[in-house]
Amino acid sequence: MKTGTILDLDMASLGRLLQGSLRWWLDELSGIIPRGLQRAKRPIAGLVVDVDTGGTMTSAGAEISEQQGAQRPAMILLPAASVLIRDVDLPNLRLPDLRKLVALDLDRLMPFAADSAYADVAFSNQVDGAASTGKIAARIAGVSKIALRETYQSALGYGLVPRAIGLANANGDGLEFDFLPALVADGTAVARNGAHRWWALVALLFAANAGFMVWKDVDQVAQIQGYVDAQKPLVAASRKLSLRLTNEDKLRGELIAARQKDNPLSALAMVTRTMPQGAWVQRYSWTGDALQISGYKQDKVDILGAFRKTGAFSSVRASASDIAAATADTGQPFEITADWKGK
Repeated sequence: MKTGTILDLDMASLGRLLQGSLRWWLDELSGIIPRGLQRAKRPIAGLVVDVDTGGTMTSAGAEISEQQGAQRPAMILLPAASVLIRDVDLPNLRLPDLRKLVALDLDRLMPFAADSAYADVAFSNQVDGAASTGKIAARIAGVSKIALRETYQSALGYGLVPRAIGLANANGDGLEFDFLPALVADGTAVARNGAHRWWALVALLFAANAGFMVWKDVDQVAQIQGYVDAQKPLVAASRKLSLRLTNEDKLRGELIAARQKDNPLSALAMVTRTMPQGAWVQRYSWTGDALQISGYKQDKVDILGAFRKTGAFSSVRASASDIAAATADTGQPFEITADWKGK
């Protein structure tokens, strides 16, 4: 049964996948290093093996003896005559991206047939005169794939584990070009240098640190959730009490409004304040919503206008008897009715 996922890979394929992922991650990290530091030379240290044009390997002037199974880490230095170097202006990209660009376009940049050579790129020590045009001064080096593979296999035959296969700089104190990563990417060589182990340890520590931060964040969230859960009964009781107080305030307001509207003393007081000078009430009737008053008034006293201006009465009107009645000795009789709105 195949799942179409990483679970279908065997250990060898999984190892290559992890190795490729690690190389990609290291390339991404190297891309953020300032360019001045990227130009720093890689020191030549440890066991150094020089290869002449005939393929003979020597170390410190003595020919390397064959030691099967020795697994001795060594830096392999190629003869200058076997490496073609050219100074060019390349797009202003990261060094890993420049290597990919040169590998794809090597047959145009150098006199090599397509897919017949390995290449490496180094930033030039010269001032980037082409920086204003968005380019960078660089040096590219190319070497025949056949010759480099033979050198690699020959080193393995001598019991050497190449840490680098490249070309020393002009001063001979640093490695300017290294073709071993190209061999590893091609699947011809296996990266066994200690630097990758250290970078793997860095990656492991980084992952452990990230995992610890995630665990700590999850733990803090769980603690906060615990505090929230512990406060839930108190919050529920507070909400219940707040709702009860709100309902009581609403009911109290309704009671006050109803009392003000249906209070006979309030209506009587309003009528007393509203009656103008020169008018007096003989009969007063109030039923809660309707008001009826009758009495006498002097001539030109406007009782209807006075009641309408208060805003506490609506439908203020005079009865028919008020219009038909004649003026008595005590004054002109009146009778009005109105609807009580309250105030």
